[in-house]
Amino acid sequence: MLRLLGYDTHYSQTMEPAALAEIAEREDRIILTRGETRLRFPHAPKLFSVKSEDPAEQLREVVEAFSLDPRSGIWTRCTVCNGEIAPVAKESIESLVKPKVFELYDQFFRCAGCGQVYWQGSHVERILKNLSGILGREL
Repeated sequence: MLRLLGYDTHYSQTMEPAALAEIAEREDRIILTRGETRLRFPHAPKLFSVKSEDPAEQLREVVEAFSLDPRSGIWTRCTVCNGEIAPVAKESIESLVKPKVFELYDQFFRCAGCGQVYWQGSHVERILKNLSGILGREL
């Protein structure tokens, strides 16, 4: 969900704490986790332990704790790989989307990292409504 808001994130469920701490230090990142942070990450300089087990509440905790602006970078990061998303010519993605999508939409965006194609379909309004409800403010 942080990627939806445009925040640069590195995510791994399987990475060992030491490797994650190394990446966080090298790239000046904050480790977001649950539980006893200092036991698992004794040398990590920047840690934040979310309290909730609910992903929506976790997002709210992080946004509030770091005073993040959920509007500033919305729709600028790929939710798959974290790459940056940029507008592309419609013709360049014709073979990458279903014919109906190509016919219905004129604006398309593509991830510079993995090539994922995005467009502002009806799902965008639904996602914005959900995020607004989670964060308690209009996006």
